[in-house]
Amino acid sequence: MRPVAVGLVGAGPWGSGFHAPMLAAGPQTRLAGVWSRRPERAREVAARFAVPAFEDYDLLLDACEAVAFAVPPEVQVSMAVRAARAGRAVLLEKPLAPDLAGATALAEAVDAAGVPTQLMLTRRYRPQVREFLDRARRFRARGAQARHLTDELFSAAYATPWRRRQGVLDDFGFHALDLLDAALGTVKDVMAVGDPHGYMALTCVHEGEGAVSQLALCGSIGSPHGHHKTVELYGREGALVLDFRELADDSAPTRENVRSEFAATVRSGVPHTVDVHHGLHLQRLLEQARSQLRGVGDGP
Repeated sequence: MRPVAVGLVGAGPWGSGFHAPMLAAGPQTRLAGVWSRRPERAREVAARFAVPAFEDYDLLLDACEAVAFAVPPEVQVSMAVRAARAGRAVLLEKPLAPDLAGATALAEAVDAAGVPTQLMLTRRYRPQVREFLDRARRFRARGAQARHLTDELFSAAYATPWRRRQGVLDDFGFHALDLLDAALGTVKDVMAVGDPHGYMALTCVHEGEGAVSQLALCGSIGSPHGHHKTVELYGREGALVLDFRELADDSAPTRENVRSEFAATVRSGVPHTVDVHHGLHLQRLLEQARSQLRGVGDGP
């Protein structure tokens, strides 16, 4: 199969550290070029991989078959709409947009253009997480608890301004809610309490047999034992546990999964199972949670 030519939008830590090397590694894809709001950063990243840097976004679109995004949601939404209207498949970041209206508009634009999409929920491409989800589908869970308790919102390399502004829901909440949705069945309702810039909790009701899950979120908490990122399912068989601290380093196969599946999505024209509409489903739930927290925690 001819490698898919993918243009990269974004040259920050995530774009330069994950997307660019993943797309350039091939053989399913090749990095066709880089665009950034900061042209000097685009040139730096492009030079590392011997590809063009573009200051004109339209020229990047002309040079590629698909576009991967590694930019804040307020930047992604308009540029992804332009890519879709140009007939380019898109590899999207979460959240899709800074608000539900923007996410809905993006999904509608993608549908109108008829281009395939895939969502960059990294944990869903990790082999060991996929093994857990395979077991979860055979495990008759009555309920679940998940935790994402870290200091990453303010201290990690990816503590970018939009994450600090939006709080834990749009970043960690997206990942954690997605895993609960995949493990227990579609989440149909959420209830939220707490502070999105501090410590908060969600209670989720799932379709089917009505399983209930609970999620604790905090991005500004430290621990002598490290971060707490877990998903625990409970049923008559006992418990099924995913603890991210116990997972082996699987960065290489994770990137391979993203790359090969995006290439297959582009070539087949069939949206990935984790696509723009799955992202819109999760964003609706997060907006439901956020509406219950209006006025709580105005910022860090």
